[in-house]
Amino acid sequence: MSDPARQAALTWALGTRGNLQMLDMLAPERAESLRLGVEKILELPREQRIAFAAREARRLAASRLRRGLEGIDPSWIVEALRGEEPYLVASTLVFLPTPVRRKVIKMLPRKVREAMPDRKAMSGVDQIWLVRARDVLDRRIQALLPDLKSGGHIDVLALEGRLRALGRIEAALGLYRVGRAALARFVASMDEEHRGAVQEQLRAADQQPETRMERAERFWGRGAGTDQKPEDLHLRAGLWQLAHVLSEEPWEGCLRSQFLYLPRRWVKELEMMADKIRVPEEGFAETLLGELDLLAGES
Repeated sequence: MSDPARQAALTWALGTRGNLQMLDMLAPERAESLRLGVEKILELPREQRIAFAAREARRLAASRLRRGLEGIDPSWIVEALRGEEPYLVASTLVFLPTPVRRKVIKMLPRKVREAMPDRKAMSGVDQIWLVRARDVLDRRIQALLPDLKSGGHIDVLALEGRLRALGRIEAALGLYRVGRAALARFVASMDEEHRGAVQEQLRAADQQPETRMERAERFWGRGAGTDQKPEDLHLRAGLWQLAHVLSEEPWEGCLRSQFLYLPRRWVKELEMMADKIRVPEEGFAETLLGELDLLAGES
């Protein structure tokens, strides 16, 4: 069952539409749960409904997230819409830029995609309904991560490249004292263009601080998981390093404030790894965030 705030939002959106037609586009159980409230709103004078709709449009246009959702990773939008009717999903996506909307649609379950109304059907929907539907998404994302800072943006592809580069070194150092045969196989599994940077770090492994080597070795015991695909291991090892930031204040808050701009699966990995790490050496978090270009907004 929907929470009261969402029920009220949909009831007012449908009521200000001016008729009961929109109820037919929702699932029968949801439509019946809204019908009585919508009918009561329709009993109000038309002038009152129009005035309410105008106030709502002004309020929602000033929403804290109105200009912020476009920058977040599409995986969070998909999660925020989980369980919603296809018509509400389509209404919500109307406000997103075309590239973001396409990514979100591609990530939606097939049944939802196939049941969503087409553009022609959406063109006949009143603006107040569309704005109200977008507000449902805003509120859902705020509930997922209430510390969201609007206007954020992260180049996820560039960040992934940096994480993989760090991860290749991290994983290789973790094998340095475990067994040369395992290390040789791991390095051989990399693309040739990446081996040079890793081998350079391995040549200096004996000069690395003990805490650095222990952190890398712990990755294989605590962070690597069961996935044996080299590319997945490279990224996971990079996330292993990043997870250590979550043990340091105030850098933990700096990283968490950017979670919505990262793929949701990365965030789940970071949260899982945060329970398995040890507090790193002083200065580690700030240095790493700087290398990953995640210090934006910090003074």
